[in-house]
Amino acid sequence: MSNVQGNSDTVNGRAGVDEKGLRQRVDHARDIVENVRDQAEVAFRDRPYLLPVTAGAVGLGVGMLLGSKIMRFVVFTAVGTILSDMLGGEIKRMSKDFFSDLQDRLKGEGETEGA
Repeated sequence: MSNVQGNSDTVNGRAGVDEKGLRQRVDHARDIVENVRDQAEVAFRDRPYLLPVTAGAVGLGVGMLLGSKIMRFVVFTAVGTILSDMLGGEIKRMSKDFFSDLQDRLKGEGETEGA
């Protein structure tokens, strides 16, 4: 029994250390975000022309990404997969009905011409 209790204490001790380390990392990340935000505010205040230039660069990047052939391929593949999953059974049933009806019509025309 003492081994089990020792293991649980060790696990709990490690969890406390990991939680403290995690909090330190979160605090460090918050400090970095605040510093970047402050630097951006100063830069945009000192150089007001940077805001439209930055917005244009971001817009151009997004436009190029959406306009690229790779992005179109990815989007159309994803949409095709989703539609195939959603409507695949229905499309198969409709095509099966269509071809069986077409086959029946062709057989009916062949019998009338041969008579």
